[in-house]
Amino acid sequence: MAPLTTWKVGGSAEFLAVPRDLEDVLALFRLAGHRGWPVFFLGQGSNVLIADSGLPGITLHLRKCFQKVERREDTLRVGAGVALPRLAQILADWGVGGFEFLAGIPGTVGAAVRLNAGAHGSNLGQHLRRVWVVTPQLEVRELTATELALGYRFSRLLQEPRWLVVEAELALTEEASPLVIRGRMRELLDWRRKHQPRHPRTCGSVFKNPPEGPPAGRLLQEAGWKGKGCGPARVSAKHANFIINLGGASATQIESLINGITEDIWRRFGIRLDREVVFLPQDIYGSKGA
Repeated sequence: MAPLTTWKVGGSAEFLAVPRDLEDVLALFRLAGHRGWPVFFLGQGSNVLIADSGLPGITLHLRKCFQKVERREDTLRVGAGVALPRLAQILADWGVGGFEFLAGIPGTVGAAVRLNAGAHGSNLGQHLRRVWVVTPQLEVRELTATELALGYRFSRLLQEPRWLVVEAELALTEEASPLVIRGRMRELLDWRRKHQPRHPRTCGSVFKNPPEGPPAGRLLQEAGWKGKGCGPARVSAKHANFIINLGGASATQIESLINGITEDIWRRFGIRLDREVVFLPQDIYGSKGA
């Protein structure tokens, strides 16, 4: 699985499937149910740490699935597999503003809905009207934004990790010239290049910013974590909330580094950091992955 993730770590999937559409997804859910297999979802491969032992059961690689982008007056229906930078570019071409912040987030719409992803003071939940999910019971459910209980890096879907987001509806409320929108996007991307590591083997931000204290990156910096690590797994010297695989790092080393940071920040500041990154399989199915 390592080549399919941005950290470039992780063992093998027992079975890997690349569904083409909703019918394929339902068939694979049905098969997994009959066989008693756990099911995992993978999009762009950011924001996840796959164990060195790999993933049991079946993993659905959704990078090429659910690619619809369809405008209906002031709403947008978009597939969960659409990459966020691609969506930002499409909307810029259409003269739709308010989504420039998506240009630098290395994930898909489905993952962004689940985590209510955001940057630069904006988040996807500000535009979200409703989503459609598939459950292991083969139900296709529609949920409104209110039902998702959206918050900072939170939605109800984090409590339902076995539900798969397949589509979202977004409100389009801001119009501007494509030239102006692309200018805003360039400014945001320039800011990210200046303040965040450009190394390709990262997962994005590792920790959520705690509500009761300074941002996570500042806490790690004050605790002296910049540049430190476990073998080739290192905290970025540019922004402490990023962990870089310098080459050859294992998932175990990255997990040990994350756990060590969490314990140290708790001991120093009394603040319990909450991860953005998802550990697979344990965060979904427990330590045994089943």
